[in-house]
Order: sequence, then structure tokens, then C-alpha cells
Amino acid sequence: MDPSAPGKRMSQSQHTDPIIGQKFGNVVAQSILGRGGMGAVYLGYHPGLDMKVAIKLLPDLFVGKREMVERFLREARVSGRLQHANIVRTLDVGQDHGVYYLVMEYVEGVDAQRLLDKEGRFSPMRAVNIAGFVARALGEAHEQGIMHRDVKPANILIARDGKVKVTDFGLARSITNTAAALTLSNQVVGTPNYMAPEQIKSMDVDARVDIYALGMTFWQFITGRLPFDGPTPMAVLLNVVNETLEMPDEFFKPLPKELREAIVAMTAKDPRRRLPNIAAVLAVLKKARDALRAAGLDSTAPMGGAARSSSPAVKDPTSGFNPRGTTMATQFQLPTDSAGYTKPLGAPPRKPPAK
Repeated sequence: MDPSAPGKRMSQSQHTDPIIGQKFGNVVAQSILGRGGMGAVYLGYHPGLDMKVAIKLLPDLFVGKREMVERFLREARVSGRLQHANIVRTLDVGQDHGVYYLVMEYVEGVDAQRLLDKEGRFSPMRAVNIAGFVARALGEAHEQGIMHRDVKPANILIARDGKVKVTDFGLARSITNTAAALTLSNQVVGTPNYMAPEQIKSMDVDARVDIYALGMTFWQFITGRLPFDGPTPMAVLLNVVNETLEMPDEFFKPLPKELREAIVAMTAKDPRRRLPNIAAVLAVLKKARDALRAAGLDSTAPMGGAARSSSPAVKDPTSGFNPRGTTMATQFQLPTDSAGYTKPLGAPPRKPPAK
């Protein structure tokens, strides 16, 4: 029996969850996938489309709070506008059983944070490849006038076929209408370790906050460490503002200088000295990738050895499938007809259609 089909045998813990078996729109909730600050996520089944989907539910304690409901609905509106191979699609939004819900594309795989927890850190080429796909997703969002504002490994999904997708635009806001952005009263919004200094200082921000967060995420891919860690969120925020991002020799000395230079350019504390746009990010990532290949560092295998099937390969975003680019024990063949994979890494993002 297909484990995603209705009527599958549920564990005792699943039976105690009142959401299991409930219908939201046309979708039946089947099992819990995870819980976070902005709601629980369930695996669902859409009988009409005969496909698995993810259902995100707004927590009950937020339903009466206008700001939280607005943010939740805004995520639906933002995600619905973004149609890109490297962005998780939104399929539906509504309210049922007194609960706000969001139906999204279900990505069978694991988020990059869990992969890091399992593997320790990524090979440099694998880190560059993932960062390239995330940059493409952010480029699409920026072209639509949208900042993500919470780029981090936990919001980067790696599917079993190796496809990379960015999710959770719940903190997104308009680049062109920052004055209308929703924030929690007297709180900075985002994840401290990845927040740009100007975001922490509540200054006017633009798409460069996403570039900063991607640079921090890239650094974490290479080192396996949290950037600017600290014992409390406030300590982390102070470190982000006041401390210099280190480039430990144990990780960066064996690597081409182009990789280190890419991270430095993406994470400058002064946004005026930071890479200005995603086209520039793609260009420096391409240089880093080319330098890694020239140095013979083109393996995308986990640092500890050959990967298991639960650790998907990430295809080089700059070319067709290249077996030399990975030494994985289990290799997933990737689709070749998606613009998200065939567009050259150094190419600038598409221009938005004329209005």
C-alpha cells in the first residue's frame, strides 16, 4: 500500500493528533512533518490530483492576533506569486475548522540544516552548488520585488532527486514598499545568526540582507559551524554587529582564494560594500566553482565519505549532468528541462516583464 494513500495505518501518536484525518479544502491531513514558530506542517493527500502535499497550519494562539494572521496570509500571497524551479510552490490557502491553512508543494527530502547535523559540513563544491541554486531562487524573488529575510539552512530543502528549493517566505516583505512591512512590535524579525547588521539595527533594508544571509549560510556549509554563535539571541545579535566573520585556516586554507573572497564579498557588514545584487553573487560563485574544479576539488560527496541514499546529490547548476562532479555512492539523475538548472551560473537573472 502506498504510505501516502488515505487509510494508511497510523501510529498511536498520530491517532492522538486531532488534525490527522481532517480535511482542509480538498486536502486530507495524514501525518505530522514538523512544528515551528509559525505553525505546524502536515503531510497531506490531494485525492483530486492524486498527489502528496504539505499543509501548514497557523497555531491557534496566533489566530486572534492580526499581525500573525496577516503574516501567515502574506506568506501565501508572496509564495503564490513566485513560480520558479528552486522555490516551493504554494497551491492553496484558506480557513477550515477555525484554522488558517496553507497548501504547498511537498518536497520529499531533507532540509540543509538536517543534512549538516548529519554530515558535519559539506564539500566545497557541494556548498557552491547549493548556494548557486538558492541564489537563483532569491534572484526570482528579488525580480518580483520580494525579499526573503530569513535565508538559512533550515529553509533550504534538498529533494531526494537532488533538486534544491527555498521555502518559508513567512518573513518576506516588499522591496519597493518597506514602509508597509509587518513586524512584531519592538522586536527584530529573523534568525539572529543570519541577520545582516542593518536588519538588526532596524535600518532601511533592501535585497542585500538576503545576500548577507546566503553568505553566512555558505560559510556554515563550509565550516559546519553556526556563524556568530552565542549563549543568547542578544549575544548573537551583538556579535553580528560588532565582530568580524572569521575564516579559520583549518577550513579555508586548503581552498582556492576565490571561495573565501566570495563569502567576504557577500557578508560585508556595510551594505554599501556588499555585493549589490544576485547577478554579482552568481558571478563570484561561478569563479569559486571554476577555481575548485581547477584545483581538483570537484567532489560533492559528504566530507566523511560516500553518501547514503538519504543524502542526495546536488547537481552542478552550471552545466549538464557531469558524473565527475560527484563521487556519491548513490546518484540521483536530475531533470534537464528546467530553466532552474540549465541557466548558466554567471548569467544575470531574467528581467521582469515590461508593464
